[in-house]
Amino acid sequence: MSAAFFLYSIDRFSLIYYGDSISHLVRAREFVDSNNPGLFGQLGTAWLPLPHLLLLPFTLIEPLFRTGFAGAALSLPSLAISAVFLYRIIKSHINVGYVATVGALLYATNPNIIYMGITPMTEAPFMLFFVGSAYFFMRWMWGTSKYLSLNSSNEDKTLGLAEHPAGRSSSENYGQSPYVFLDLITCSIFVSLATLCRYEGWALPVFFISFIVITAIRKKDYHHSRKYKIRIILVSTLSFSGIALWLIWNAFEYNDPLEFANAPYFSAAAQALESPNRAFLYLQPWNVASLYGVTALAIYGPVLLVTALLGYLFHRCLGKTDERRKRRNLYLFLAMPPMFTVISLLVGIGEMNQKQWFNSRFAVFLAPLIILLSCVFLARLPGRFKKNYVKFAAIMFIFFTYQFLTPALGVGTFLNANYQFAVNRLFQIQTAEALASSYDGNSTIVIITGSSQQNNIMQASGIPLRQFDQILESGSYKDSFKEPWLHSEYIILGKKPDASAYSVAHYWLDRQPLLEKYFNTIYEDKYYKVMVLSDGSNFSTFDTVTQSVPSTDRR
Repeated sequence: MSAAFFLYSIDRFSLIYYGDSISHLVRAREFVDSNNPGLFGQLGTAWLPLPHLLLLPFTLIEPLFRTGFAGAALSLPSLAISAVFLYRIIKSHINVGYVATVGALLYATNPNIIYMGITPMTEAPFMLFFVGSAYFFMRWMWGTSKYLSLNSSNEDKTLGLAEHPAGRSSSENYGQSPYVFLDLITCSIFVSLATLCRYEGWALPVFFISFIVITAIRKKDYHHSRKYKIRIILVSTLSFSGIALWLIWNAFEYNDPLEFANAPYFSAAAQALESPNRAFLYLQPWNVASLYGVTALAIYGPVLLVTALLGYLFHRCLGKTDERRKRRNLYLFLAMPPMFTVISLLVGIGEMNQKQWFNSRFAVFLAPLIILLSCVFLARLPGRFKKNYVKFAAIMFIFFTYQFLTPALGVGTFLNANYQFAVNRLFQIQTAEALASSYDGNSTIVIITGSSQQNNIMQASGIPLRQFDQILESGSYKDSFKEPWLHSEYIILGKKPDASAYSVAHYWLDRQPLLEKYFNTIYEDKYYKVMVLSDGSNFSTFDTVTQSVPSTDRR
């Protein structure tokens, strides 16, 4: 909260620098405040719906919506709870409480993660469900063991037969344990929720269900009856429910279950095709690996990355075979979203670049795995370091130094957001202010700028969203587009529209003399033109628009 208020005191737009952050706020509020309100009217297709539903109650509070603090109201608790889940994962992993605390703080104090935790973006809610699902996956996989040792020496706390935190003992029939089964159900629910936040989560149920099926097939001891195996497989399929619901919705609304991937203008693939980043990344594994690696280095620093590698080597060398296998499965689970990101970059449906740290926020998904492996390294430090407070404090200082220096070196997620803000947002804010200063309070406003630009203008104007009639490529059939002077008092025209409104905007840019017969221009700059219906407009006879209206898909 200190970071949020500090940034806001410097610039009142700092929490909504990301263009998508405003679009998320607007999309959430439009469930209630729009000219087409309702759950099904605003679900959309490209963006998954859960973050918008979670944001909704906060966006209805006007100051939170206008300042962007609605995002902090959701993302900050998500960050905090994610840190708690990560603490529990590390504590169960190595049973060293102070190291688990260090791990949780490494996550919660990373400036890149903090910025994502105070903005209306989808990363923080996704991380909550992702790290939570990893925790319950670990609990189910650990079974009757509360901790896994890193070796079998006497100096370590090897608690393979220790009592489970929920109270089950090692003598209990694992296959019939209600606690184990509850962990599996909870994990499935969290995975399903993660898949409704970001597409990176779609790799989780694939891995999870496959793991459960393979485990059920391979387990042949008396603890795992056939009935129990069928139950755990059925429960694991619950993790796929979020994906199933989204496919069903797209099939119902758009007659294409993959509309979210095929939608023009809005899908990740469609946007990547228009981006110069694709040429550098598409089917070029070295470029993808180097770019992702440099981004991870900028976010986590060399110390965490090196100690994570050493922690992984410790994992490979220490502990019993069964313990190494269980740890490996947890690491694979945590690696699924980052692997999804890398693959999407490689196949041309993802974007990232180093120049403006564009989409550097995608590397945040690597944090739980990096921090967990670094904590494995810390737990395996020689005793003379752990028992000597001065030496251990020096090691902790080294671990946190990069994070404390990051604001001076540059916070990638913030720099990328600030760059997006600097492109043309100031003109959007000026346009919104000009509109608000002359708005009569209840008239309809036709806005033809494209999706992203219209969201920024609407949010900044302070005018209820329901007053805006948004014209995109799919809206060329509307009467308010063909004859706006009959249906609105105001019109906002984008001179450099987004692709989602390119044809419809240029339709009227090429016919401005006709608009000027009915509207007076009250504001104009190189990006936008705001016009208000003139008092002397004569509506007894109308100019018939005979030119062809842009042909678009009306879905």
